[in-house]
Amino acid sequence: MPLIKLQCRNFRNYPELSVEFPLNGAFLSGPNGSGKTNLLEAVHMLCTARSQRGASKLEMIAEDADTASLEGEFVAGSGAEIPTSYFFSFDRSGNSMLKINDRKIGSFSEWFGSRPVVSFATSDTELVYGSPEARRRFLDILISLVDKEYLAALIDYRKNLSLRNKLLRTSGDELLCDIYEENMAASGSVIVEKRVATIALLGSEGGLNYREIGTADEDLSLQYEPGFKADFDGQNGWKNVFSKVLTERRKSDRELGFSSCGPHRDDLQLSIGSRAAKGYASQGQCRSIALSLKLSAIRCLEAKGAENIIILFDDAVSELDPERTARVFSLIENKGQVFIASPTGEEGGRDLVHFDAATLRAQ
Repeated sequence: MPLIKLQCRNFRNYPELSVEFPLNGAFLSGPNGSGKTNLLEAVHMLCTARSQRGASKLEMIAEDADTASLEGEFVAGSGAEIPTSYFFSFDRSGNSMLKINDRKIGSFSEWFGSRPVVSFATSDTELVYGSPEARRRFLDILISLVDKEYLAALIDYRKNLSLRNKLLRTSGDELLCDIYEENMAASGSVIVEKRVATIALLGSEGGLNYREIGTADEDLSLQYEPGFKADFDGQNGWKNVFSKVLTERRKSDRELGFSSCGPHRDDLQLSIGSRAAKGYASQGQCRSIALSLKLSAIRCLEAKGAENIIILFDDAVSELDPERTARVFSLIENKGQVFIASPTGEEGGRDLVHFDAATLRAQ
């Protein structure tokens, strides 16, 4: 769903902002610190209720304010439809409010997913050399955007994981542990099955994209590394194995004070040829791998029926030469509504309406 109007109040360095965007997107220019990334963050928040750079809500509230709010009007695609309004406010006390067309909603799952978004940024190389948490977060957001069952399973798994961890450190009630572990096994099996399918598609598309924007004689491969090693077949098989492993590890986990296995410990192994990219790839190769993954994410969303994807591009090609930069932008052309932020050139933004971030902030 394209975003046609954005309003911010006390969000980052925008005390008050109201701006309208064309259906194909916009090019945001201005020096570092002018607010380009903050605008992209506002769009990402309206799509996912999450910052694309992992910031907390407190960090996004202007220094002299207690509450920040965002409102966006989205249309289905052609622009002729009546816009749907999404409103999100949050304060320093930890309170949040979500509204769709002025109707308060209490369910995060109702908010999440109708506005598919993919964010490209210089920090995406964390997907290669960063922690497993960064790669899991990438997978979780990607799959949840188009799969309500996955999102529900993820929420349920995290709830029961937290309850089990708390129990491990306190009473040690065996009956309650049985319940939490059974729930973790049920929701965890859904998570694993859908991650496996998504990683297979990411691997296929990622290899093609890497050869297009990276080095033609190098192969990028993706390997799923589940949170524990076991032979299993299908969702039900994984559920049974995981349930058994949780029971077997209960005593040692109680000594550790946390759950030592499960989808919350999964990782995604990225390799160039036969070598792990994390320890082998150069900075340029890391950039190409990260871009390939994000480009593949767009394809995954399309394969699940997503249309009019919002693409946020925050100076993510600064380390590529002009030829490879042109290839990257050709791969996102006509894929949805594109927002490009750059402090210097206009790579890929020639057909987009230009906005100066500093001028918008001064409105």
